[in-house]
Amino acid sequence: MKNKIITRFSVFIAAMALLIFNAANAFAVTNSTSVVSPYWQSDGDAYTFVSISHGSLDVMSSQIGVIMQAISNDGTTSFGTSAFTINENTTTRIFVVATNHSTINTSTITASDVVFISGTTTSSSGSLVFTPRASNPLTPVTRITDATALNYWGAIVVSSANSGFAMEFIGDTHDSVFNVDTGGSLSIRPVGLN
Repeated sequence: MKNKIITRFSVFIAAMALLIFNAANAFAVTNSTSVVSPYWQSDGDAYTFVSISHGSLDVMSSQIGVIMQAISNDGTTSFGTSAFTINENTTTRIFVVATNHSTINTSTITASDVVFISGTTTSSSGSLVFTPRASNPLTPVTRITDATALNYWGAIVVSSANSGFAMEFIGDTHDSVFNVDTGGSLSIRPVGLN
């Protein structure tokens, strides 16, 4: 009987240690302050393309700063992070590519509206997180300056097959509404996701 209790206790301790170890790799992001795409992929053949557009609405600031993190499946940002500003009436193109990609690289695409995030030469995948560079979307302002006010779309592209699939973005203007308080201040609030 004593051996059964010791064995069960040992199994319990091992299970708790495993849960604690796995919980350390978890991260949470709220869609009221950031935009998330649950999947990106890159290797020697496939790459991720994201387009972010500034709608130039009267309520938006003329420049909106964004920080983008390519978080790998292991929870690290070893693939890359980039900070950039999107001006009104413009679209910024983002490529998440492996450093050995033959057709999509800084030598073949040189436009000023392009941001590259390059990582290892091996296959990698994970999630993309877009956060405000210098603002908080929950703080009322007279002009909207946060990353959730922008329009996001993208695709995972497989070059050799000339195919791919669309990406999903959570927390951008497609699932948010604008609030105006009685003092004329604006804020953005996501709907249907919390």
